[in-house]
Amino acid sequence: MSKLFVVGTGPGDLKHMTYEARSALEAAEVVVGYKTYLDLIAPLLWGKDVVSSGMRGEVERCREALLIAAEGRNVALVSGGDAGIYGMAGLVLELARELQTPLEVVIVPGVSAVQAAAAVLGAPLMHDFAVISLSDLLTPWGAIKRRLGAVATADFVVALYNPRSKGRVTQIEEARRIMLSSRASATPVGIVRNALRAGEKRVVTTLEEMLDHKIDMFSLVIIGNSTTFVDDEGRMITPRGYENRSTFTVQRPTGTDNLEPRTLNLEPRQGKALMICGTGSDVGKSVLTAGICRILKRRGLTVAPFKSQNMALNSAVTPEGGEIGRAQAVQAAACCLAPHTDMNPVLLKPNSDTGSQVIIQGKVVGTMSVREYNAYKPKAFRKVEESYGRLMAANDFVVIEGAGSIAEINLKAHDIANLRVAKMAGSPVILVADIDRGGVFAQIVGTLELLDPAERVLVEGVVINKFRGDPSLLTSGIEFVERRTGVPVLGVVPYFTGFRLPEEDSVALTRRGQGTENRGRGTAKDKIHVGVVKLPRISNYTDFDALEGEPDVALRYVEEPQDLTGLDVLILPGSKSTIADLFFLIEGGLFGAILAFPGRIAGICGGYQMLGKHILDPIGMESPIVEADGLGLLDAITTMLPEKETHQVEAQLLQGGGVVAPKCRSTELSGYEIHMGETLVGDGSRSFAFISSRSGNPVKVRDGAVSPDGRVFGTYLHGIFDNDPFRTAYLNRIRKEKGLLLPVTTGALEDPFDLLAAHLEKHLDMERLLAICGLDATEG
Repeated sequence: MSKLFVVGTGPGDLKHMTYEARSALEAAEVVVGYKTYLDLIAPLLWGKDVVSSGMRGEVERCREALLIAAEGRNVALVSGGDAGIYGMAGLVLELARELQTPLEVVIVPGVSAVQAAAAVLGAPLMHDFAVISLSDLLTPWGAIKRRLGAVATADFVVALYNPRSKGRVTQIEEARRIMLSSRASATPVGIVRNALRAGEKRVVTTLEEMLDHKIDMFSLVIIGNSTTFVDDEGRMITPRGYENRSTFTVQRPTGTDNLEPRTLNLEPRQGKALMICGTGSDVGKSVLTAGICRILKRRGLTVAPFKSQNMALNSAVTPEGGEIGRAQAVQAAACCLAPHTDMNPVLLKPNSDTGSQVIIQGKVVGTMSVREYNAYKPKAFRKVEESYGRLMAANDFVVIEGAGSIAEINLKAHDIANLRVAKMAGSPVILVADIDRGGVFAQIVGTLELLDPAERVLVEGVVINKFRGDPSLLTSGIEFVERRTGVPVLGVVPYFTGFRLPEEDSVALTRRGQGTENRGRGTAKDKIHVGVVKLPRISNYTDFDALEGEPDVALRYVEEPQDLTGLDVLILPGSKSTIADLFFLIEGGLFGAILAFPGRIAGICGGYQMLGKHILDPIGMESPIVEADGLGLLDAITTMLPEKETHQVEAQLLQGGGVVAPKCRSTELSGYEIHMGETLVGDGSRSFAFISSRSGNPVKVRDGAVSPDGRVFGTYLHGIFDNDPFRTAYLNRIRKEKGLLLPVTTGALEDPFDLLAAHLEKHLDMERLLAICGLDATEG
């Protein structure tokens, strides 16, 4: 289908034309317009068919543009300033209703004449204002006079279009008389001729003396209100009204004195949301979201994180037993909140190449193929709207995280995770790009180029993330991006090593490569070498982040039998499809290598199930295979069940757990369960722990299993290694055997969220970011 672009070309100078307007002109085969406006953009018309006309031919121009577009050609109808402000947009839409075949009409905004004139004069439109055209060609003069009288008595700042022409000389005089009936003669008035284009002239005068200066059709007149004043530089300023707030004071400048900052005051306006989107996956959206949450929290706002749809390998459990993305649980901690299912109402956990388990507001609703889920999305999005509404009602501000790239054009039709959510929330968007992977400027420009104009306008800032080096090297590139896209770069954020948010998907896992094997100084003998089996359907691999954080631990992911050489500890992680991943071990030779492995072995959740003797799936919960033999390293048998257990838990180490982690200074454990099986432990193994609380309710349940010698253990407790006493005791046993120094207990560490917030505040343009957030950073 051909398009008719109704393009606002701005004040006239090409440098003030928006990127969207240039793009529309580039896409057009035919350009239609008033000759004077076409002359202003002549350099952009090369190779185009141009249809021009004189004044008062607006209806004919619009009809001509519509007819050409109806013939199948892309057409740009140009209008000076903004096409929707005294321009062609309304007329085109009215006339388009006459067409027999529907036509796609795209309104492309531009910088209006009133905006241009205001910029030339200073800041006269900082408070409520009205725009009135004095031309009586289309509006009766009686109606115009009534409007002038209404805005004069209501104390609006007034901008007058079409103030005078050769045939209309008295209207501006009468307009002045009407304004003088309600305003002081000394009221500031600004007259701008040819604003922001060749021949620009600017006059700041008074309501009493305004007619002493030249005013014609190329002029725009702005009449101040009762608070408007002129500063020492001759600029018109209309105060926003901050001086009326009780929390601070603002003093008018006297002489050459400037405003003196005293205290910072932030107050949320309507909207109360910011969305963090990315040029791709793993660009750092989750970390930036957490950091901005803490920044706003430290400014006294109640803040909540939100991610409408999350496709994640790693999940967390809320206090009520609901399942959400792990990143949102950590972001909740940045907000000093308990995690809630409203923070991530739709969670997808891939369990095959073409399907995922679908979790809505914390509960599993089924496993769906891509086609099935696309059909289900309208219902899912209603839940998204419900959850967001509750979060918004309960908090001052919501920081929204997008998913993947916002420019996946093949996914846009079914989007419920990115810009559709921004539109739902009325939220501005910050685009995050990852310089660490290379091609950052192509990421930014390419992403914005692929957005429709209506989508692109949502993006109000760009952040370049994960930088290493001297940021001044990026200056020319940043200037190019801002010039090409019209979107400001809010900062270059250096790679932050003091904090890592739990990752969500296999993209991040792939980029880890060989993990921390070569981190820091020391030889192989100076480290505890930990290997995690990289299962095809791995889940919750963030269980091992705390191990990676130990200075003397070198952790890597293993995929082949030879990778086990030199390891002290081997871990079988969680799995979204335990039997399928068990067959992966068999087919790749890892099954036998694990049996022959002499070091310590741990299994978490699905990994625990694999360490047992048998896995039974009598009703086909995971696959058609009803029974599979496990590794047999623990005397345990697992049966898959239809009900999923999702709980935050509290537990205590039993005697078997004490063998695994001897001299553990605390037997208390915390973690969470996410599993669909029940495991029975035989006489050949001992229980690992005793669960005393699930989702806040008292229970008496044994968990896990330990081999007689304590070399092998398994547990359903995700986050087991996040328990400092357990992790330290477990590793100390190995440290002693290897002759390594035991760690010295240090004092409390600084809150990593505060460190992250300080890092972002140092490297971002906070004044601009807060303005985008709809927050007033005021001085008083």
